Amino acid sequence: MAPRRPNVFVLEVQNKAALPVIESAHAHGRRVIAGAPRRYCLGFYSRSVRERVIYPSPVDDPERCIAFLLRYLSRGHVDVLFPTDDAMTDLVARHQDAIRRHTRLVIPPYEVFSGGRDKILTLQAAERAGVPIPRTWYPHEQGLEAVAAEAEYPCLIKPAVSAGARGMTLVNAPEELTEKLPAVEQEFGRCFVQDFVPHTDVQYKVDAVMGEGGRLLAGVVYSKLRYYPPSGGSSVLNRIVRRPDVLDLAVRVMRELKWYGFCDFDFITDPRDGLVKLMEINPRYPESFRATCVAGVDMTEMIYQLACGLDVAPQLDYRAGGFLRFLPGDLLWFLTSRDRFQQLRSFLTSFTPSVRCQIVSRRDPGPLIGYLLENLLILASPAERATRFRLRQARQSSPSQGE
Repeated sequence: MAPRRPNVFVLEVQNKAALPVIESAHAHGRRVIAGAPRRYCLGFYSRSVRERVIYPSPVDDPERCIAFLLRYLSRGHVDVLFPTDDAMTDLVARHQDAIRRHTRLVIPPYEVFSGGRDKILTLQAAERAGVPIPRTWYPHEQGLEAVAAEAEYPCLIKPAVSAGARGMTLVNAPEELTEKLPAVEQEFGRCFVQDFVPHTDVQYKVDAVMGEGGRLLAGVVYSKLRYYPPSGGSSVLNRIVRRPDVLDLAVRVMRELKWYGFCDFDFITDPRDGLVKLMEINPRYPESFRATCVAGVDMTEMIYQLACGLDVAPQLDYRAGGFLRFLPGDLLWFLTSRDRFQQLRSFLTSFTPSVRCQIVSRRDPGPLIGYLLENLLILASPAERATRFRLRQARQSSPSQGE
């Protein structure tokens, strides 16, 4: 009898980040189980998936979600678990001791994880590590009136825990700050105030895998070339670059936090002083995670090997110069950007074989079908439509800073 293929369970496969995880596991001969809180999503339609699981939403009903997940894992057939988005990764991190009784996963202890999830803790760790950050004020430590008097305007109110640009609010005067911050905190929880860095220079992302004892196993740096919304939302076109200085900043923060496993970083170049500054870290796979594949680094396999207790060889070199594009988002950028005609040549040259797409693939067209079905259903709800396509933010003239 042939030995059983290892089962890999990838959670939240409605996220674009899940596809490279699914594809890597399948390419290494593992059986892929895909999970999501809804039936129609891109990951369920991948040809690499062999089993599909629908569970309660980790956002709307986290208690039922974790109870379902523990019951499912108690069957003992899942070898390695891969959470991929904010809410589920946080839920898994909180309950990792119970989960480890049934399967393997790579995630730092929750007190360490919280240092990456909570942006206030992250920024304070960066300061201890000597990593530049935008000037930042903490109302819960300094007092709101003192912060309002000291801050430089315009500045940003930012939730300590959020995803993307949710809750981020631009304010232009002290009285506006004192008026708006309590309302933002009521909806999103504890906030901080940060200097607004002009969005006119290069922004970078770093994806990295850290082993035990602060040993860097892999790190890829890529720049953000276009965003949707155009004022500074999620990147829709990225280019792999060699910036060892930016990677070093990320490594210093991870070592300060005593990080273990995968982590994603957002940096911005401040045009006023030329410094590359840390904006935030994301202790989960970003939507642009496929950029690491474009760079020739299989971080999913590294995480799998770490989970299984294997010795992982570092891969510190990678291919620079490649591009990653999220085509639906880039089309939305073209429709809403004021600079679309000035950048028309760049936009058209992105339709070349050298540019890798996040979800569009001739070899596996299913995820695109799943993505379209999911968004057709969302179109039926005006509120969900505005949230998904970020129409209000796209119409705003003032820029924002997010993933």
